[in-house]
Amino acid sequence: MTSSTFDESVAMRILSELRNRVPSDQWSTWFEEVEITGDADHITLQVPSSLHSTFLQHQYQSVIENVIKEILGSETLPNLAFEAKSPTAPPPELVVSKTSPGVEITKRRTAPLKRSLTFEAFVTGPSNQLAHAAAMAVADNPGGSYNPFFLHGSVGLGKTHLLQAVGHRLQGSGVQNVIALSCASFTNEFIAALSTQKIDEFRHKYRKAGALLIDDIQFLCDKERTQEEFFHTFNEIYNRERQIFLTSDAAPAAIRGLSERLVSRFRLGLVVQMDPPDLETRMAIVHRKAEHRAIDIPLDVVEVVARRIRDNVRELEGAVLRIESMARHENLPVTVKTVSATLDELLGGSTTRIDLRKIEELVTVEFSVSS
Repeated sequence: MTSSTFDESVAMRILSELRNRVPSDQWSTWFEEVEITGDADHITLQVPSSLHSTFLQHQYQSVIENVIKEILGSETLPNLAFEAKSPTAPPPELVVSKTSPGVEITKRRTAPLKRSLTFEAFVTGPSNQLAHAAAMAVADNPGGSYNPFFLHGSVGLGKTHLLQAVGHRLQGSGVQNVIALSCASFTNEFIAALSTQKIDEFRHKYRKAGALLIDDIQFLCDKERTQEEFFHTFNEIYNRERQIFLTSDAAPAAIRGLSERLVSRFRLGLVVQMDPPDLETRMAIVHRKAEHRAIDIPLDVVEVVARRIRDNVRELEGAVLRIESMARHENLPVTVKTVSATLDELLGGSTTRIDLRKIEELVTVEFSVSS
């Protein structure tokens, strides 16, 4: 989602607004790996495959066009193109090797991990301290401390960050064949393997993983054949005492449409919930993100951002990117006034927090009772 000519914060805002308009199951399957590059005259959506390109153009092109025009504040749509990253060949992190005549096994050289999502870059606080400590234990003693490790919580709290941080640590410690991917990618690969009659290769790839880290496992819900396949994959890896790390937006028992035997497997190890960060942690996150991007945000402005965005770490990062764009491209000073206006634009209007005293006053007046 980066480019030398396209403002990163604009790309993030386009994707963020699209996420608000696309059903979550559709997002995970078709939009999760989309990247946006380009400039004011030409925008390219880079998608994983030609299948993604075809589907998005047929089903969501008008939605995408409307969002782009809204974010750019223009009635004129730039030239829009859909580009498949690898329309026919396997992804670059995959290599095909022959083990015997006529048999090809797809192996993963490295897990597709983001370099920025490490333990060192993770900001801890009361809401995520247990999750962080457990993830560290898993990374230092894979297959031993907590297996499986099941981490759940709302969107944007840092579950993916910890999953990827564990992946980095495992690779760094010499664990071979670490596989990290979204549940949607696992499902898509399974369907592709069935349709191309390569299910044996698929099973060899995943069941022989040195560690399996899957994000958003809740998207297995109501997919009976994929659940069946994952059940056997889980058992194979678990019985070989290899680490399994799953993230979800809900606890195992709360995932509707998930088989009882998978719920039971997911609860074999440690289940940890992540909660929204408190004010101090949010301020620390804003400060860390700003520091990483080499921009100076005064403390009072940091607090304004942290108070406006309470439940989503990803939105905090988006706010920092927008402030960077404001300062560097619009040459505006980073003040409470300018940043508040920018946040109104980014978040869709200002917010006013009503405390308990105000609620009590309103109820007393409305129902003519004394407090």
